[in-house]
Amino acid sequence: MGGRIMMTNGVAISVNTAQRLYWFGRYVQRAQTLLRELVNSYDYVIDRDVDDGRKLYANLGVEINYCNALDFLKQGVYGSHGSSIETIITLARENAIETRHLLDERGFATLNKIYNLIVAGRGKVVCPTALEEIIDDFALILGIFSSELGRPKAYNLIRLGQQIERFDLILRLYDGIDLVNTELDAMNTIARGLNRRYQPLKITSSDVAKALEAVNGVIAHVIEENEPANYVVEASQLQG
Repeated sequence: MGGRIMMTNGVAISVNTAQRLYWFGRYVQRAQTLLRELVNSYDYVIDRDVDDGRKLYANLGVEINYCNALDFLKQGVYGSHGSSIETIITLARENAIETRHLLDERGFATLNKIYNLIVAGRGKVVCPTALEEIIDDFALILGIFSSELGRPKAYNLIRLGQQIERFDLILRLYDGIDLVNTELDAMNTIARGLNRRYQPLKITSSDVAKALEAVNGVIAHVIEENEPANYVVEASQLQG
């Protein structure tokens, strides 16, 4: 698969590179969103609901245990589960390294700074103020790679990853099927720009699991299959 070539607005890149750009976008968006939720939940764990952190991670299919609010932050950042901030940042950096020649220097350097901070903080107390600074750094990265001005068209693969991750997390964290119309429109626009034969995804049911399956399948129609499909999820399909 890595040897195949796809065209994005006249620029030829390998499918492997396209996938890495897409996943770079997803992991950066995931890290920023989960960090923000982690800090917000920390405040609830302190003085409102000690189980709020467990509820947050249950939405991600993760069972998390902690003894106090600071331990909750530590488990969120360094815990032995696939949704730990350390794991997500490591995956984002791996994909960035493989596509380094296509990425903005400032964005790449900022991600490296974040990664080094996280690695250096292992075994230490996790400070919410430090996490807020990292959230701001991720906002900078997202802003750089979301901008179309003067950017390579391949950046649309990063933007597609960001948009799909936003859609995915809105559904998982907030059960917000009614909140994703704007995200869906943006995702379809980016996907169409990458593959003119792409047929827009439509969600016509409140079945979150089916909606997640559908939106996470968009990338196959854009960069793997790269062929047209009647990509409409009807209510009857979603309700099974």
